[in-house]
Amino acid sequence: MNKTVKGYAIGVMSALIAVGGVAYATSGQRNIDVTYDNYKVYIDNTLADLTDANGTTVEPFVYNGTTYLPVRGVAQAMGAQVTYDGASRSVYIWDKMVPGETFLMDVCPPYEGGDVYSSSEGRTFEMDGKKRSNGVTIWSNGNSVLFNLDGRYNSLSFDIGHNGYLEDEKTVTFIVDGKTVKTITLEPEQLAKHITIPLNYGLQLKIATEGYGNVGLADMIVE
Repeated sequence: MNKTVKGYAIGVMSALIAVGGVAYATSGQRNIDVTYDNYKVYIDNTLADLTDANGTTVEPFVYNGTTYLPVRGVAQAMGAQVTYDGASRSVYIWDKMVPGETFLMDVCPPYEGGDVYSSSEGRTFEMDGKKRSNGVTIWSNGNSVLFNLDGRYNSLSFDIGHNGYLEDEKTVTFIVDGKTVKTITLEPEQLAKHITIPLNYGLQLKIATEGYGNVGLADMIVE
């Protein structure tokens, strides 16, 4: 499906989709009179429980003869995923939720930089004397890797550590859509550690490194 709906949302819901079409509006605010009358939504003949991101029940309403439904509530009831980009005021509706234990290397390996190690290809690298996979290694000293996330993921979990030159300190910065979300320093001879960073349903992830030697990121799982 992978559809983008653009427009300005009015009211307490972050975005609304109208039955029968999508409403496009200019930016601004105005007061409107809407009708709530316990309108129900059935999906495959089953009454849907529509909730917002916090689990609070939200109701459809009628305005000027058109019934408006809460995007997130309807999409989630149908097993789809919804993300919102505030910068462009865009709602993204994905036809499938991201399954648990999804490796980043399987769904969107880096399109620039880094060396990819995937278990499906049988490739491994070492951290702390152990063979690792489902990740990347990055040569430090100012290098970086880029991932196209397509706005589909909320968080990324992984193990990070030295992949050579253990005596050197290394700094790794995680940048989502141009904003730094996490900076990690690997002390000399430090063992690998498990980290979770927010992706905030961003479009691009950049992992930038400083220091000397390789940095390894293993078992990179997105949710």
